[in-house]
Parts: sequence; structure tokens; C-alpha cells
Amino acid sequence: MKRLILLVLPLILLAGVSFATWEDANGRGLIPYWQSVDQWYTLIVFVNGSEDNYDTLYIRFCDGHGNFCSDIHGDMFSIRPGEQETFSTCQGVGNWLPVTAIFGYIKFRAQDGGYIQAYTVIYSQLSAGGFVVPALEQDHGF
Repeated sequence: MKRLILLVLPLILLAGVSFATWEDANGRGLIPYWQSVDQWYTLIVFVNGSEDNYDTLYIRFCDGHGNFCSDIHGDMFSIRPGEQETFSTCQGVGNWLPVTAIFGYIKFRAQDGGYIQAYTVIYSQLSAGGFVVPALEQDHGF
């Protein structure tokens, strides 16, 4: 019984302080448009500009109505100092993030608020061309 209490008590204390929400992140960003239909896909590159600090990225794709259309349980990625992480809505290009909608916007956050740079390109496989979409701070909007 004493062992059970010693195991359960720290879990209860941890649960009390671990109710962090999306807004509790130190750095939040917004990519106002993504697309994944026919021969078009979205490529997102995150670069950790810090030379010392690790960070954790959370990425969520939303459809045009604000509903999540990507896996909200598999949206967490670690990024090391000076590292570049590539994500895509196309399988075989970077880390594949499957989506259920064909367009929308992307919310991302850096848990520790490190100097994370985000770059987004929507690419056409037919014409081998594309266009760049800016990444914005979520609190300031478009």
C-alpha cells in the first residue's frame, strides 16, 4: 500500500501542473494556406536558429473551417540546435503528415519559444513550380 501511494502521489501532482494548452506555448505561428490535392503538395521546413537549445515543435493542419485534419496525437517533433526538419503532405518527401482535407491553414508552436524559422512552399509536380506562403506569428494574424 505504501508503494502504491508513493507511485500515485507524484502522478497526481504531475497531473495538476500539466494542463498546458496550445496558448501556453512560448512561440506560436500560423501559415495561412496549405494545399494537398491532385499533383499539388505543401512542403514546410523548420530551422532551429539556436546553437544551444533544443525545442519541441507541434504542428496541426486545419481545414478551411478550423477543424483539425491531421493527427493531433502524432504532431510533436523534436528539433536539435542548428537542425532543419522538413515536413510534407506528400508521402516520400520529408516527414509525411497525412491530412484529410485538401486545403486550409497550419498552426505550429515551439514549446520553449526558441528561434525557430519556418518556410513553406506549395509545389506542383506537373509544372515543377510553386509558390511561397509566409509564416506569421499567430497572435498578430494576417
